[in-house]
Amino acid sequence: MMKLILIGGLVFVAVVAFFIVRSGASRTVSLDVDFKLTDLDYHPLAGVPLRLVVGAKDWRAPNAGTQIVTAADGSAKFTTPASINRRWIFVNLGFTPFSIPLRADHIAVAAELPFVLPKKGGDDIVHRWLYTADIDRMSDGDCNTDDLDDVYDTGSDGRFSKFVGTNAAGPNFNTVVDGWLLSGAGYQLSDFMLEPDKADTTGQHWHLKLAIKRRPKPVLP
Repeated sequence: MMKLILIGGLVFVAVVAFFIVRSGASRTVSLDVDFKLTDLDYHPLAGVPLRLVVGAKDWRAPNAGTQIVTAADGSAKFTTPASINRRWIFVNLGFTPFSIPLRADHIAVAAELPFVLPKKGGDDIVHRWLYTADIDRMSDGDCNTDDLDDVYDTGSDGRFSKFVGTNAAGPNFNTVVDGWLLSGAGYQLSDFMLEPDKADTTGQHWHLKLAIKRRPKPVLP
């Protein structure tokens, strides 16, 4: 029995190593970003300053990415150089517990957003956290993500190196901040799509559609 477990473990390690080795090198493309910020009911949030970091290698840097302010319809559009790489991901087979490895185009995304907590007898406490996500595009055009996942605050070095929590969209954030036990970090992805420009035969021009919903501010009990 122990021999079978050992063999199974070695096979698993070999498979994982194979996929890591076969992951493609990244390439830098020109990326058109179409962003929108709304509330839970999809009403646009205008005049919100934030920072988007898409396909950047040094995503923890406080000055990485693009500073924007949302327009009257909650949108912002810009073009930026971005790194896209090919990698292997595991995708579930329907509603079964099984998954298969598939090759995908991958881009890392981060958004520095204000997270507001009320305070008894004083002004609100405003944190500026960096919310991260990974978006993968399969060969059939479908895109996958685990939503906004790990959340970071600035560390002593001024970079976003201080881990706050994972699973930002909830309900399992489970992080204590300013005396609050939070089940979520206030935001979630509502729409995303990564695709190459069909008119560009060089493969150097891509599009990213990204929409984020902001949850209501927590209420003091």
